[in-house]
Amino acid sequence: MLQEIEYPINLLVIVIGFFLSSTLMLFLFFNKSVKNNANLFLGGLIFVFFAFFLQAFLYRFHLLEQFPYLLALGSPALFLLGPFAYFYFRACTQKGYRLRPIDGLHLLPFFVNFLFFIPELLKSGEERIADYIAFLNSGEFFNQGEWELFIKSMHGIVYFIISLRFILLYRKNLSNETAVIDTTFHRWMLLLVSLLALPVTCIWFYLNADYQRFIILIQLLSFFLILLSIYAAALFKPELFHRFPHQMLIPESSEEQKKKYESSNLQELQKDKYIENLSTYFTKHKPYLLPDLTLSQLSEQINIPAHYLSQVINEKLECTFLDFINRYRVEAAKTKLTNPKLSHYTIMAIAYEAGFNSKSTFYAAFKKFSGMTPSAYRKQAVVG
Repeated sequence: MLQEIEYPINLLVIVIGFFLSSTLMLFLFFNKSVKNNANLFLGGLIFVFFAFFLQAFLYRFHLLEQFPYLLALGSPALFLLGPFAYFYFRACTQKGYRLRPIDGLHLLPFFVNFLFFIPELLKSGEERIADYIAFLNSGEFFNQGEWELFIKSMHGIVYFIISLRFILLYRKNLSNETAVIDTTFHRWMLLLVSLLALPVTCIWFYLNADYQRFIILIQLLSFFLILLSIYAAALFKPELFHRFPHQMLIPESSEEQKKKYESSNLQELQKDKYIENLSTYFTKHKPYLLPDLTLSQLSEQINIPAHYLSQVINEKLECTFLDFINRYRVEAAKTKLTNPKLSHYTIMAIAYEAGFNSKSTFYAAFKKFSGMTPSAYRKQAVVG
């Protein structure tokens, strides 16, 4: 592997990766405008990548002799990837999420693995350098068996699944909180959690003997792609590093949501009254024409507590807040599409007047509630 790591293209990956990881950590840890819990957890995640790039950087620039005690720290840090990703996604999707003492259990595998590495850490600088060179030559980690690497891989997969669950719950929560879903935040988390699966995949490459000699390069390349994506997001989508909109109060499953509603003090007669008030308000004031209407805004307008409003829409109307609003918008669009006086209007002009703010959302909602596209509906009305 020594020969492969000397290639100019690999030097470029190491240098740029070292630069990206170090500057992103400074940005996330010390930039006051983006300093929040989610970004601190993301910074911790990037620190793990930094540890690996630092070792490769020291080797490529012949600095191992000056900093030998920085070696051999990367391997135990693999147990931090899953927990830091989990903390990050929870902080993004949950309102006011903070670490609790019990969350320290997520770090237990790291500390246990660190104890096994104490003999390596107690070695002299020369011995640690020799072990690192042997690692680069053979691809064999510091006295690690395949069983240990398998455990690290499964550990990462478990956290990948847990993090994905929070992301999907957040997406579901958006449907009950706002009539216009900005998919930017949701897609960012899906992209990031997918990229974070790459380091776990690298371990499976190692378990295949044909790829062992390339493992450090494959691993560094996976870290490089993650860092590059985060850096691009910071440059072109800085809003991703501020508070996510419409965060969940608690991560709830549908069963937990049902139990919460069952324990609610809201009586059936009161639910029917709320639905009647809601219908009257929508017919008279047409709040669905506002493209950025949210559940909390509607709650204030109609003077119904937001959690009760969400409950009656989900229970009595059996739909999400988003579907409830879009159903009214589609009906408004259908009325305009069949109006001869508006025949000169484009379909999207009518969509905007009905409260939609994007073509994809309009077409998807229209087909969902009418069974056909807007253009087909308009042609059918003209023929009829």
